[in-house]
Amino acid sequence: MDPHPSPDPRPLFRALSSLAADNAAFFLNTGTAVGRRFAAACHLLRHHGGRLEPALRHLQRLQHRFDLDPSTPGNGYRSLVAATRRCVAHAVAKCRYVAARRQSVFFRPAHNAAELEAYGAALGQLRALLCLAQGVLAASPQGALFAAEESGLGEAVLQEYSTMHCGCFYGRCLGFQFVPSMRPLLQTIAIGLVSYGDVYRSGDVGLGAAAGSLFSGGKYALDPELRGEEFERLTQHLDVGFWKSFWNLTESQLLAVRKTAQNSPKSAEFHPKSSPESVGEWCPK
Repeated sequence: MDPHPSPDPRPLFRALSSLAADNAAFFLNTGTAVGRRFAAACHLLRHHGGRLEPALRHLQRLQHRFDLDPSTPGNGYRSLVAATRRCVAHAVAKCRYVAARRQSVFFRPAHNAAELEAYGAALGQLRALLCLAQGVLAASPQGALFAAEESGLGEAVLQEYSTMHCGCFYGRCLGFQFVPSMRPLLQTIAIGLVSYGDVYRSGDVGLGAAAGSLFSGGKYALDPELRGEEFERLTQHLDVGFWKSFWNLTESQLLAVRKTAQNSPKSAEFHPKSSPESVGEWCPK
C-alpha cells in the first residue's frame, strides 16, 4: 500500500466534465465562429478527461512500487501523475474562469478559446504519455524502473515519442507544472531560445546572434502557438552546437566582454596643477 497516496482524481475530472459541458452548451447557442471554437475545445477537454482518469488512477495505485524506500516518495511515475493532475487542475481553473466571465463586456472570446484549445492539446499528449507509461510498467520487472535491454522497449519508446506533438507544452501551457511565479522566467527563456534559433540558422553566433534575436523575439511573445511550434522544431532538428552556443552565451561572450572591459589598462595617474607649497599659500593662516 502507498504510504504517500496521491489525492483521488475523480472530483477533479468530474469538475472538468461539468464545467466543459456547461461552457459548450452556452457557446453553441451563440451561433458564432468563436462559439463553435469554444464548443469544440470543451468537447476535446471532456473527451481526453474521460480517458485520462482511469489511466491516471491505475498509475497512482502502482507508483509507490518504484520509490527508493517508503520514506522517499519519488520516481518518474509519480512525476508524470503530478504533472497530469496539475494540467487538469489548470484546465478546470480556465473553464471556471470562462464560465464566470463569459457574459462580461471585457471577456476576450478568441483569447480564452485559444487557452482552452491549448489545454485540450496538452491533455491529449499527456494521455499518450500515460499510455506509454503503462506499457513500460507492464514490460518492466516488479519494482524496476527500467526494462531489460533485450526487450526492445527502448526503441518502441523512442518511436512513440517521435510521433508526439510537444509544441503545446511550450506555448500557452508553458510551465503549467510549476508554481505561477516561475512562468515569466520560463517564457523569457523560451522566447530567447527560439529567437536565437532564428538568427543561428543564418550562420551568426555569439553576441551578434543575441543582438539580432532581440528584434525577432516580439512575434514569439505575441504568438504562443508559433513559439511552441518553433521550440519543438528546434529540439528535434538543430544540432548540439546550437544548444552549446545558446547556453554558453553569457559565459563565453557577454562575461568575456565584461572582463575585457574591466581589465583594459587605464591611466590612474594624477598630475596636480599646483604644488603642495602653492596650495598652502591659498590656505587661511
